[in-house]
Amino acid sequence: MKKILFASTALVAAGLLTAGNASASSKIHLQLGGHSQWWVVGAWESNAFLSANNYAIPNVDVKGENAIDMSGSTTLDNGIKVGAKFEFRGGDISKTTTDSIDQSFAWVEGGFGKFLIGSDKSVNYQMGVTAPVANGQWNEGGLLTGDFVLFKPGTDNIMAGGNTTKIDTLDHATHIQYQTPSLYGFTLGLGYTPQYSEDNRNPINLNNSYSLSGAGQEVASNSSAGYSEPVQQSYEGNLLYVNSFNGIGVKADAGVLQAKLGRVSGGGASSWLEQQYGAQLSYAGITIGGSYRHQMANYTETTSADLATLGGITSASGGSMGRGSAYDAGVQYATGPYGVSFSYFHSAVSNCDLSNACSASHPSGNDVTKFYELAGKYNLGPGVDILTTAGYGEYNSALSGAKYSNSGWVAMSGLNLAF
Repeated sequence: MKKILFASTALVAAGLLTAGNASASSKIHLQLGGHSQWWVVGAWESNAFLSANNYAIPNVDVKGENAIDMSGSTTLDNGIKVGAKFEFRGGDISKTTTDSIDQSFAWVEGGFGKFLIGSDKSVNYQMGVTAPVANGQWNEGGLLTGDFVLFKPGTDNIMAGGNTTKIDTLDHATHIQYQTPSLYGFTLGLGYTPQYSEDNRNPINLNNSYSLSGAGQEVASNSSAGYSEPVQQSYEGNLLYVNSFNGIGVKADAGVLQAKLGRVSGGGASSWLEQQYGAQLSYAGITIGGSYRHQMANYTETTSADLATLGGITSASGGSMGRGSAYDAGVQYATGPYGVSFSYFHSAVSNCDLSNACSASHPSGNDVTKFYELAGKYNLGPGVDILTTAGYGEYNSALSGAKYSNSGWVAMSGLNLAF
């Protein structure tokens, strides 16, 4: 896949240089866009969990998510479009935000398809199809599913990148992406990520390893581990189908991510594999859909110390780590300014982690996460929406004891302004 992307990139560059007059009528002018979203949230969590951990958490809070987008493009005289986008965030719901620029990338588009280079979500995340949700509060960025309302016990393992059926392990890593033109409703997306780093200014060093984490955080490994080839590279592919038949809309995708976690002296290559599948059917304002994701890593003679910084990735017995799966399902009805949906999410990931091998104190069972969400949206006018959510969540650990598992109800209402 890397050779295909490099060869295609070279062809695009050659096309820009040779396809007639490649000048543009004017320079790129950036335009402002974005959104401001604020919520008032109420949460009622498990008394047993709160008491066991001596937590005193208020029932009411204010949560916000705000972004300013700057984007622009120009069309060259040969018909090729070139553009760029930057996204700044503030007042965010993220617990770990350290960079105000959340996305930054450039793109080139023409009859050959679209190329993107820079920091953005992966092709599997962008093309992924999941359960429908009326107000967009779903997957790892949702208030309930993103662990921003209910407290997730630190011992509970979840899917890499968060509670989502989309492959979001790479987050906003710096990479190359390509999407083909749509043909009979099919679009193919490919991606190559050389290192898992969002703002990658690290030296090209074959003895450096970077953590495969949902936050895209880079962590250099000890060069004495004997890495003999570039590590933490990933290759992605996704096939998306979008079409309609007699008023029935069809949307489906299938994607895969394959990553190399490195090669150690005297050992075999470590590898990380994920798959995702999703589908939706819509008719007369009703949409039903669901998706499935599986993650798995295999390694040989790779110690836990070598891989101790792998973020949300966990280990299981039998020489493998990160064994887990997730699925969701939902139904939505939207008409005019109204929209309402009900969705369900379920994941099961091995309880054993890299620092705790499977044992009596860390049984080989799964940590199970569940969410039930009733969501609504009402449009007051262009770019102004009232959002509501009521839901229930569970974190059920394979470990016994009240301090390892939590559950609770949430109710929240918010205002979203798009500009």
